[in-house]
Amino acid sequence: MSKTGKIILWVVVAVIVISGIWWWIASSYSTPAIPSGTNNNPAAVNESSTVTSTPASYPQGDSDQSINQDMTSLNAQMTGLSSDNASVTQSMNDQPVPQAE
Repeated sequence: MSKTGKIILWVVVAVIVISGIWWWIASSYSTPAIPSGTNNNPAAVNESSTVTSTPASYPQGDSDQSINQDMTSLNAQMTGLSSDNASVTQSMNDQPVPQAE
């Protein structure tokens, strides 16, 4: 592959990676809209009229458990990025193979 071709390919890969990071950040900070007609009260009321909180499936805020889950997710994404980077690097270093007739 020519030097110009490699430069163009790296620019395209960089744009795709930057776009993906921007999309990921934008989607992680967006808050979903609450549909109308739903109960906006996070606490459930039982028959004895006492209020009990319902546990969330994913802890919110900056608790240790929430941070650990975020770090686990981030580590999985970084592993995927490393794998993709290795694949791109390998494909950039491929040599042409003569075709047998």
